[in-house]
This record gives sequence, structure tokens and C-alpha cells, in this order.
Amino acid sequence: MTAPLYIALAVAAALLIYGCAMALLYWLQGRLIYPSERLQRGPLRPDAQGRIRHVRVHTADGNELVCGHAAPADPARATVVLFHGNGEDLTQRTHIAHALLDAGYGVLLAGYRGYGGAPGRPSEAGLYADGRAAIAFAARHSRDVVLHGYSLGSAVAVQIATERPLAALLLEAPFTSIADVAAVRMRWLPRIVPMRWLVRDRYDNLAKIGSVRAPILIYGGDADHVVPPAQFSRLFTAVRAPRRFAIIAGASHVNAWERGGHAHVLRFLDDVLGSRS
Repeated sequence: MTAPLYIALAVAAALLIYGCAMALLYWLQGRLIYPSERLQRGPLRPDAQGRIRHVRVHTADGNELVCGHAAPADPARATVVLFHGNGEDLTQRTHIAHALLDAGYGVLLAGYRGYGGAPGRPSEAGLYADGRAAIAFAARHSRDVVLHGYSLGSAVAVQIATERPLAALLLEAPFTSIADVAAVRMRWLPRIVPMRWLVRDRYDNLAKIGSVRAPILIYGGDADHVVPPAQFSRLFTAVRAPRRFAIIAGASHVNAWERGGHAHVLRFLDDVLGSRS
């Protein structure tokens, strides 16, 4: 075998292997964005404190979701809709829900298709439909509605915030886009194939957040190794509405609320909603 032929075959083999790897990544990305082990959980467990009741929310495309709802003690107070992250279910946001209830707000723990035993398969369009159904339910039970989106839930919250007026938008550990997160998490991929070419569900917060008119609080931990804090800053810079930014010292991707984010959220809501009363 001549040297040129050997080189040509080696290059062809490398390209074939690389192409197969890209195809596999494209095919598997649904399970990377929506982890399968989280999609097979049972229905929402009862709230041990008995403050949050289960409600069934119907989407425009015919899906039925189980959510958790508690109305505000004072009908004039706002309801906060909580959109959870990709590896969570409703129960992992209940500690935030109880803190908001203690502060006098109503809450709606929003469910997604394919999570917690709900029918359907998650997708970007599907989660947006779920978010629209959640806020429609909340709006029927409260004068003012606030959205709180965590991680993947930040993208649902941002999309809904571009579509209808809100009292406020709260984003915990938000990313600029799924492609940007993937590029950080998969640095081993050669740069000659930009991640944005491979991503089907883009969740492009950076492209949308400038059109949100509601006051926005962005907060997250400086030790977040899932979504780099630099992405929080890029989003904040793109905001055109009244805005506030908080970096929580020592907080990771999963505990910004507990490590101090709750104080920023409650202060922000008091400042923003107090001016609406």
C-alpha cells in the first residue's frame, strides 16, 4: 500500500468515526437534555404539610399535567409559578414553594410532559406549551403572576415572559442557550463542528430576554459548574427591563436558593410588587 493511499484511508476512517460520533450525539441529545431516569418517576408525592393541593392543568395540545397549587392568603397578592430543572420533578421545588407561602405569596409548582408520570415526551415546543397552560391557570387564580425558572425552567420562563405581561421574572442559574451549555460541558468535541449545528432544542434565552418587559432578577452561584456564571452575566447585560443581579458566594448549581438566593428573591418581590399595590 502506497503512502498516499494509506493516508487517504486513515483520513476517511477518522472522518467516518467522527461522523458516527456526531450522529450518535445528535440522536442521544434528547436523553442528555431530559434525563431518562427522571422521566420514569411516579406521580407527585403528597405535600407533607398539607398546604399545596394537586391540580390538573390541560395544555392547548391536549396534554394533562399534574401541578401543585396553593392560593395566596390575600387574594391581592401575587402567585409565583415555579418551573423546575431538567433533572428534577415538582417535589424538589417544594421548599421554595413553602418559603413563598410563608411570605404571603401563592404558588404553582408547574409540571412538564414526560415528568413525574405525566403523559407525552418532553421537547422545547412541548415545554413551552406546558408553561403557557401553567401561567393561564395561575392567572385565573391571582391578579399578578410571577415566574421563577430554574436552569432548564429558566428557558420556559423566559419564553412565556416574551408572550404575556408579568409582575416579575425570576431566573435561578439560567443559561444563555443549550448550545452554549453543551459547548462548555463537551469541550472534547473539536471546534470545527459548532454545537449549535447539532442542537435540536435550542432554548435560546440570550436571543429572547431583551424583549421581556417585566422586571427581572437573575441570580446564581459563583461555584456553578453546570452553567458558568459568565452566562448569568451575559443574560443580565442583554436585559432591557428593570433588572437586578445577584451572585451567591459558595453556591453551586443546585443550592443558590438555600445559600442566600431566597433573600434576594423576597427582597426583589417586595420592591417590585410593593410598587404595584
